[in-house]
Amino acid sequence: MNETPPPPLALSPAALPDAPRADTLRLVAIGAAPVLLASSTHSASPPHHTEIWALPLAGGGPSGTVATIPQLLPALPRWDAAAAENGALSFVVEVAGGAVNALVRLDGASGQRTSLTAHRPFASFSGPRFVRGAGAVSAVVDNATAVVLEAPAADGAAVERPIGECIDVVVLAGPPGPTAVCKRVAPGASRGGALPGTVRVSPLDPAYRPAGAEEAPFGERRVFELDADRAGGGLVIVATSASHLLVAHRPAPGAAFRVLPVDPGGADPGTFSAPCVLVTDRTVTVAVLSKARTPDARALAATWPLDPPP
Repeated sequence: MNETPPPPLALSPAALPDAPRADTLRLVAIGAAPVLLASSTHSASPPHHTEIWALPLAGGGPSGTVATIPQLLPALPRWDAAAAENGALSFVVEVAGGAVNALVRLDGASGQRTSLTAHRPFASFSGPRFVRGAGAVSAVVDNATAVVLEAPAADGAAVERPIGECIDVVVLAGPPGPTAVCKRVAPGASRGGALPGTVRVSPLDPAYRPAGAEEAPFGERRVFELDADRAGGGLVIVATSASHLLVAHRPAPGAAFRVLPVDPGGADPGTFSAPCVLVTDRTVTVAVLSKARTPDARALAATWPLDPPP
């Protein structure tokens, strides 16, 4: 396999409709084509709701509004999305309840909502993510501990598996086993509501318990938001920092991480938020918001092959 590093990854504008309204981005694969999802929360007056809309970046896929999520409070919910083989979308969403947050899973076609956290009504769950390559959901409990919520057991209660100390987490299924990409809190001021932290990557056993030494793909650099996806047996991580969009690639478990250069395409990386990454057929797509929730807001994206032509 050719692992020659690519040239600087060049971000360019994506034609996201209503970009000044967007506060969160996610990427999903419909077939093998990347689709960019964006959300906006309408909170000026009741009824509050969050709208999610789609933009195909290449090939086919849904376009326009794909989900409308009613909510009791005007808070911006964190959410994630996953696409089934037939292209059907599912979402996992924070439900703000004042003192605590609950999580629900939402079927994009029917609108059916399923609670994931009814087994712990007095705990606060945040930052939900689908486990990449599996049907489970990861989250952070009480802003301190990462967990994985597996499918409900026979009694209807979710199976909750603690991972460890995190304030944000992305979990990826194997091979050779699950991996957790965790943000640990670090000193410094928040940006856009995101606390600074350092990134740690940990191998896990099948029960999502730590199973080896941690790695620090960006060293001790402070980051604000992150995302990750599997690249075959490898891993790609994207994160925002004070002045850069950081991208790290590890071709296989046990290999060293390589931090890839990013050309911001004339935008100010100090304004970047909501980074997301998707790997399909050894092609990586990264997207990020610039100057979110301002008249000058826009979505930027880059796509590159992990295996350059010989």
